[in-house]
Amino acid sequence: MDSKELARLLAKTALHDQQAFERLYLSTAAKLNGIAYRILHNSDLAHEVLQEAFIQIWHNAIEYRIDKAEPFTWMASIVRYRCYDRVRSEQRRLENKHIQEQVESIEQIAAINQPTTQMCEIGQDLADCLEQLEDVHRRGILMAYYFGFSRGEISDHLEKPINTIKSWLRRGLARLQQCLEK
Repeated sequence: MDSKELARLLAKTALHDQQAFERLYLSTAAKLNGIAYRILHNSDLAHEVLQEAFIQIWHNAIEYRIDKAEPFTWMASIVRYRCYDRVRSEQRRLENKHIQEQVESIEQIAAINQPTTQMCEIGQDLADCLEQLEDVHRRGILMAYYFGFSRGEISDHLEKPINTIKSWLRRGLARLQQCLEK
């Protein structure tokens, strides 16, 4: 289908003409799905993203400007951006799952009042001093310095501002240092 016909179909879609939208879909879906598949490498995800993209095209067709881009280029960019959003979302989901697994083991360590085998690995004195800290300081220090979480990850998990996390870590380390010097 040529650009003029696609532009005409987009204009009619902007007026919520369902038949025009159906023709637009039938004439471009296969190619747009191919773009999604090349980015996502998963046919099910590509189909989902294509569906989301066509919903966006339906709602945003009125914003299309022929002087800015060719009709297919405009639709393809919607598909691409939806794919990139999906990739980022999947990466965050996997990272959050990994972080949650690590946090669960941290919380198990922090919840126990007696030093564990893992705590003994880092020294009995240190384990004793960690036990004397407030829970938020102990958890923050373990997350940051034993398990290697960034301040941002700790902030996200504990649902506190990053500056609060930095303050907790600074105060917790100061108290830990005082305890270890005794």
